[in-house]
Amino acid sequence: MEATSELPTDRTITITRTVKAPRALVWQACTDPQQIDRWWGPGGFTNKTLSHDLRVGGQWKYTMTAADGTVFPNLITYTEVTPIDRLVYDHGDWEDPRMFVGSLTFTDVEGGTLITLRTVFPTKEARDFVIERHGAIEGGEQTLGRLANYLEMNGQGSPSPTKTPTP
Repeated sequence: MEATSELPTDRTITITRTVKAPRALVWQACTDPQQIDRWWGPGGFTNKTLSHDLRVGGQWKYTMTAADGTVFPNLITYTEVTPIDRLVYDHGDWEDPRMFVGSLTFTDVEGGTLITLRTVFPTKEARDFVIERHGAIEGGEQTLGRLANYLEMNGQGSPSPTKTPTP
């Protein structure tokens, strides 16, 4: 099954997907820069990690390159790192390091791991802008789909359907 998405508040996007892989392996795929660069982002994008420091206050500085060659600088500053459970971060670019707050939560479920990707924007208008202008919902669903495919192709699991309410 594909990822599911919802708009639980006027500033939030929540996307979930269950993968058939143990939580520890999913965590590793989401925190090891060599693995992240192979799947992070919507379809058609490639990543290049420039630096990565996984700790509270640490940063992940990377570029995402679109199929047309446009390069998008990205900066994540970790505000919570709870191994194999949860990452919380400010996400922006090199000039505006806090465009929104993001989180990834990893929950054991029967047969795999439920991944919850949540983004919270400063205003409803900011959230609606990224949905309409940048396809944020589709992009988030594609990102979790790419993760599921990466895990499956690397023998770490396979996609599994889920319809789980978001906490």
